[in-house]
Amino acid sequence: MIDGFSHIVLHVTDLDRSEAFYRDVFGLDVIGRDLVADEGRNSLLGTNTRQRVLLVEVPEVVAIRPNSSSIHHAWLLTIDEFERAKDRFAAAGFDINDSRAQFRARGENSVDIFDPDGHRFQVQAYSPAATEVIKENTGPIACGHMDDYAVGAVKAFVKGKFFLVRIEEGFLAVSRWCTHMNGLLSWKQEHWHFYCPMHGAMFNRKGESLPCSRPCPTLRLHPVTIGADGTITVDPDTAIRRDGFDPAQVVPAKAGASSRFPETALC
Repeated sequence: MIDGFSHIVLHVTDLDRSEAFYRDVFGLDVIGRDLVADEGRNSLLGTNTRQRVLLVEVPEVVAIRPNSSSIHHAWLLTIDEFERAKDRFAAAGFDINDSRAQFRARGENSVDIFDPDGHRFQVQAYSPAATEVIKENTGPIACGHMDDYAVGAVKAFVKGKFFLVRIEEGFLAVSRWCTHMNGLLSWKQEHWHFYCPMHGAMFNRKGESLPCSRPCPTLRLHPVTIGADGTITVDPDTAIRRDGFDPAQVVPAKAGASSRFPETALC
């Protein structure tokens, strides 16, 4: 299994200029010059986690692959490192706005920095907001009558951010917040699964991560109550963590039924 990288080699057209950039803007340590047997002049730099960046001087650099916008590299930092890096980038005159902010999950931070030869680095960090349990404090949500939902129905609720799902055994109120990184899920009717547009996670109607998707914890649930008259109420202010799907999590489609979860699952 690969759990990291040793070094990355980058071609540059002006070694002095690029060495200064990686030292002053990215904060790498200069280890030495011409330590590698290469045809071009070179400079070896290091990160504080022992990875190396080797700059090799060449006459010309192609920083854009055919049919793409750039050659893309990335640094993943802690949130504190990211904030310090943004301050350093801004002081050096770089634009620290995220041009793709609308495509990020909550807690996902990113900024693009280009080196003097046009190599693009995506500098990223994830804050605790990426995995926190989000509550909108809406209070109970009335969802209509149980007879309004045919078996297989999935209805998205904007207020409270949940799906009400009717399966053969009864009802589930599934949170719309992805358990990978708090992207907002959509229901793909044509494929019968929930989908996160942020990173491609997919879940079935019971909230289980699909085998063809990135592995993610099972989606959280919200308590469901069915009144004596058959009306359904969901409490999106209470979330239930799950290790997987259990038939006991389903609320039967009958008057007076309601969710039953252990206190340890509530969050």
